[in-house]
Amino acid sequence: MKNIIKILFLSAVVLLQSCVENDTTFSADADGVFYGDLTVGDYTERVGISVTETSDSTVEVFFDNVKFARAMPVRIDIIVKDISSWRSAEVLSFSATDIDPYVNKEPGCQPSYRFADMEGVVTGNSLVLSARMADGLKPSLAGKKFSFSGTSK
Repeated sequence: MKNIIKILFLSAVVLLQSCVENDTTFSADADGVFYGDLTVGDYTERVGISVTETSDSTVEVFFDNVKFARAMPVRIDIIVKDISSWRSAEVLSFSATDIDPYVNKEPGCQPSYRFADMEGVVTGNSLVLSARMADGLKPSLAGKKFSFSGTSK
């Protein structure tokens, strides 16, 4: 009987730990990660976003483990690749229109999550980013506007 109680207790502990939301999958000492507030409409949450230069003229933006609404049942990762970028002194700017992101571990880009536009500026250790979802998407996504302001270490 004692063994059954121990097993039930351990099962409950494991189950409760699996329900704890992880705010980020970035390691604590990851370089190039900007932490700040992502706002979508009246919903705001603290997230980590990375901007990685992939060539002299493109960047990749990674939204790590995010939700875009209080009622959103799961967190997702979004990667937006091949965003046009340019440098001026210590400022990295980037922008894209009608770009399809990669969501979670899906092998291809996802047109059902298309960004109508995305732009951002990295100055020193700060990132300011704004984006808008395309209009032709499902009603919960269509036209949603995002804003982010964060800093890295």
